Amino acid sequence: QPGWDVMAATVDSLLNLSAVSVARYAEQYSDCIKTLPCSAKDTLVRIMTAQGSVTDANISQVLHAGIRTLDLQNCKISDSALKQIYCPQLRTIILRRCVHITSEGLEALASHCPCLQVVDLTGCSAVTDSGVQALARSCKWLEVISLMECSAVSDVALIEIGAKCRFLYSIYFGGTEVTDAGVMGLSTGVCCQSLKELQMVRCRNLTDNAVAAVLSNCANIRIFNFHGCPRITDKSREALHNLIGPNKIQHVSWTVY
Repeated sequence: QPGWDVMAATVDSLLNLSAVSVARYAEQYSDCIKTLPCSAKDTLVRIMTAQGSVTDANISQVLHAGIRTLDLQNCKISDSALKQIYCPQLRTIILRRCVHITSEGLEALASHCPCLQVVDLTGCSAVTDSGVQALARSCKWLEVISLMECSAVSDVALIEIGAKCRFLYSIYFGGTEVTDAGVMGLSTGVCCQSLKELQMVRCRNLTDNAVAAVLSNCANIRIFNFHGCPRITDKSREALHNLIGPNKIQHVSWTVY
């Protein structure tokens, strides 16, 4: 048995070394990569996404239909890459600070990957409401979405999420132009009972009405951050006073100006 363990470890090591070599010279091995088994592609994707070498040109070769997690935050990709992702089992995609993607790419992604549950669009400043709306409409199982620093996203996106995403439990939209109307639409939508975490920091348009909407409608909220919102006053702190403790809100952060 020990001998077999050593042999298996040696084989795994050789496979990893081979994958690293293929990842380094992916453009040269493009035809070979297409024919690799899914397990080998999983290893290759892990290496290439970590080193940022997945591109618009090679993404269709390294992916396979059964992939479930894809972290592209280190990669220089555009809408072209998103249009090539045909992964119906994909559950998580990280697109943090992929500044060249727009709503056009997200619309294609949403139609090809309806099982998405976690979408991180932090810092994707070119993404607009239409892309988020497409995700909300096509990805009914969405649980977590980050729209932090998506400066072109407005109330329209939040209202659509509130209307369509029944299983959403965590949302980040700090640094956007969202107003009280958007928070009201979200907090009174189909996700009002599933929401557990809401991060709306540095939203200059929000007032105490937004805080009141969340506290009134989202009974299961546990993490609620709204610091850096200059129009939210001490009135909101008072409203929170009796809602912090065991089986209530576990973490809250705010700034009163």
